[in-house]
Amino acid sequence: MTKFKELSKLTKDEVNNEIDEIKIELIKARVAAKKGGKVKIRDIKKTLSKLLMIQKQKTNMIKKS
Repeated sequence: MTKFKELSKLTKDEVNNEIDEIKIELIKARVAAKKGGKVKIRDIKKTLSKLLMIQKQKTNMIKKS
């Protein structure tokens, strides 16, 4: 799991790329979980939610400027 401070330092493009990567990772984790593998889906979801929150904050900052 990645810390919020580390994620908030990313640029808008980097955040978007990370979101795409995390979504793919989540899909792979769900498939692995159905096959009986141990996966940390909760941690992946938490990281994704942090990234989405940062993305929303950055877009709101751009709109206000």
